[in-house]
Amino acid sequence: MALLMKNQRLFFFFLVCLTISTLGAHSELLYNHCEKNFTQNDILQSNIGNLLIDMAAQSTLRRYAISSFGGGGYEAVYGIARCDGDMIHTACSACITGAEHDILSICPGSGAVHAWREKCYLHYDVTNFVGKWERTYASVWRSTTKAEDPKAFEQGVAELMGEVMAEAAGAPDSTLKYKSGESSLKGYCDGNVTIYGMAQCTQDLCESECNLCLESSLEVMGKFCGGNVGCRIFGSGCVLRYEIYEFLTVYHTPGVEAPAPAPSVVAG
Repeated sequence: MALLMKNQRLFFFFLVCLTISTLGAHSELLYNHCEKNFTQNDILQSNIGNLLIDMAAQSTLRRYAISSFGGGGYEAVYGIARCDGDMIHTACSACITGAEHDILSICPGSGAVHAWREKCYLHYDVTNFVGKWERTYASVWRSTTKAEDPKAFEQGVAELMGEVMAEAAGAPDSTLKYKSGESSLKGYCDGNVTIYGMAQCTQDLCESECNLCLESSLEVMGKFCGGNVGCRIFGSGCVLRYEIYEFLTVYHTPGVEAPAPAPSVVAG
């Protein structure tokens, strides 16, 4: 079910035949990568613990976090956390906290960790990466269903993703670098088809770095998802997604999270 490929320092995990039960587990860890293992170092371990606590607290207020502990010394650690732009604050904090519990169990003694849940992402490292687009890890989920008119569909996807990417990258630094949208392909085959899309960068990236990340992800999307009716790119610095169904969470009552959205990838 999974194929691991390496291309220009980007790693892509293809999961093209996922079941609904697998995709529904949106509260669980999807992917993680642990590296830079260290031996007993109480100061560094304490800094990592403080960093994770601070990022969980920040995400409750802002749905993202940028933090560091250690004052730039040998035991310094840096971190970011990001939740999808459609999440409410409490759900974001729960997602980040869950990711922290996951990595403390799975990656003990690691000086660098990437952790992806379906709706949030967490990364810390003993090397300062904040503000830099890190072309390291990504995963691609794609639908196994092909569009009936691939050329028209791909054009519609390109136009929509171009719009949401530009607005996400150009968003003010004080807000989430996130944008969603939809586009209707009128007269498509036997009827109209609506494409839903979103783009988001981690908050630490400036507009130019965010653009680089999104454009690279769009290139991957075109290469590996061309003609597929759904595609999702998880990355270290940004995420892209389009579907032919409404996948964003809708909150009907303030403070109350709506039921989980439909599966992230349409099984063919």
